[in-house]
Amino acid sequence: MATSVSYSAASLLLEPLPDLDISSRRTTRHALHQIHFVGPLHPWANFEADAANTYNGQAWNPRALASSLTGNSLTGSVHEEQVFVSEERGIQGRLEGRAGTVLGAVFGAQNQDLKLGSFKGAQPPYQGYLKAPDFVLMTSAHVAKVLGEAKVPWIAEHCLDNLVDEFENGDTEQKLRHALGQIAQYMLETRQKYGFLTTYEQTIFLRKADVGRGWGLEYSPVIYHCDRGSTTGGTVSFCQSLYHVGLLALADSAFNTSTGMRNQVWTRNA
Repeated sequence: MATSVSYSAASLLLEPLPDLDISSRRTTRHALHQIHFVGPLHPWANFEADAANTYNGQAWNPRALASSLTGNSLTGSVHEEQVFVSEERGIQGRLEGRAGTVLGAVFGAQNQDLKLGSFKGAQPPYQGYLKAPDFVLMTSAHVAKVLGEAKVPWIAEHCLDNLVDEFENGDTEQKLRHALGQIAQYMLETRQKYGFLTTYEQTIFLRKADVGRGWGLEYSPVIYHCDRGSTTGGTVSFCQSLYHVGLLALADSAFNTSTGMRNQVWTRNA
């Protein structure tokens, strides 16, 4: 007989995301725009520990928000992925469906005014702005707070842990800067301090930070979809991480262009 376990906001946020069900027929080319981030680029120090501290600092609503089957009953259930993905649109949909539903319920239970959705549902930075990042965390008044961009995970040029390793080992900077170019450009154009780049399976979170008189970009460690969250920061889940970034953005989401040198170059077309 199937049994189930209930989840409150606190426990739900720590859960990993299910594995994608990737079709054997799928896109084969990378989807990186010909844009490079050219500003100062550094690791986001203590990201995982800070995400855990944000989690530990919450007064959690104990109400049950979800339940799942346990043990062998999970096999073939809705708790596994039952939708084929073969292109970027599918990655967007699965992340919205899996992580967006969790985060919307948790933010709501905590009386925090944020939900994940499509950028077209948010107020544009100015009338006539036509670009559309893949994701936005926004308020009920449609004010954007965090931007996100998705790529498929099966293309080598999108492999974030390899790009970060190459950057940090000094092998090459350009591959990571290329991957970050599009989302960095969106952040500046929409004046958003926080963003993320995801393949669903791997995600890095981004924060604009002033470096001397220059605008810099900080990137988190790669967060994997299968990571289970913790209270220690040893690992943090995707939802735990985006919850942390969302609360930072609620406090201050403005990409301040009045500081630093004038006429700074943030991105450059390749």
